[in-house]
Amino acid sequence: MALNKVLILKHGSLGDIFMSLDSINSIKIQYDNNITFCTTKPGKKALIELGFNFDFLIDERSKNPIKIIKIIYNFIKGDFNYIIDLQNSKRTCIYIFILSFFKKIIISSTCTFANYQYNPPPHGTQHVSQGLKKQLEIIDIKTFKYRPIVKNVASSVESRLALIVPGSSIKGKIKRWPIEYYNELIKEFIKINFDCFIIGGDDDLDLNDKIIKHDKVHNLIGFSPWKKVIALASTAKIAISNDTSNMHLISSLGCPTIAIMKKGPLTISNAPNNSNSFCFINADISQIKPIEVLKKAHEIVR
Repeated sequence: MALNKVLILKHGSLGDIFMSLDSINSIKIQYDNNITFCTTKPGKKALIELGFNFDFLIDERSKNPIKIIKIIYNFIKGDFNYIIDLQNSKRTCIYIFILSFFKKIIISSTCTFANYQYNPPPHGTQHVSQGLKKQLEIIDIKTFKYRPIVKNVASSVESRLALIVPGSSIKGKIKRWPIEYYNELIKEFIKINFDCFIIGGDDDLDLNDKIIKHDKVHNLIGFSPWKKVIALASTAKIAISNDTSNMHLISSLGCPTIAIMKKGPLTISNAPNNSNSFCFINADISQIKPIEVLKKAHEIVR
């Protein structure tokens, strides 16, 4: 079995990839290093930082027919024994339809042309990670929790550490909880001797001047590589976050997470991915008040 060549398809958003870490890790355990991973350039970068030493094929999801044919040609040329479709999209279904004519390839997907098809419940009614777990069970792959190898944060930081994720992608600003509410939480965490690390990327730089200044507030917006987030999440007592890729990574690593999410069709499928977490949901997230979130946070960290 270890000699089989496996192709994994997963080229969605980074948050989607992070919700799939347990499944990716489980396939790696089953097939060792005989894996090629098809994803986007940001996906490749993140997976390398997470410690996955796969061979990679880049698929930027172009609509150009020539580029689509080229990526399928690379699949065929790779002479894979197994294709495991963790994306399960219309695009990957097109790939699988064409590849299904190559009978030597065993394909796992929700697509009807797959050799081993998983029939999921209605979209949005099951968490992404749970659906992928059930899909892998069909091909006898047991799911194991992804546990990264991390270095501890600097010893000068107090052991009571909270992660705060107030930003979003540029397209997802509608998902942001008011920064004033986050500041209220930060003030309360400081009172109980927490160090607060503010996590965010370049899309969140507009928040820098709005975050309160204090010795216990460590603003890492624009300086939050995935390795840093992983190290902090391994130590943090709690994370409080908007619905964003950082939340999906942090919660997938097992850090207790409070997510503040706008009510929608993906609320269930995109919720925090560990048992010691909680999700506040409202069509108008400004109606979720800091006192409610703080109360839940105290329950989790006590």
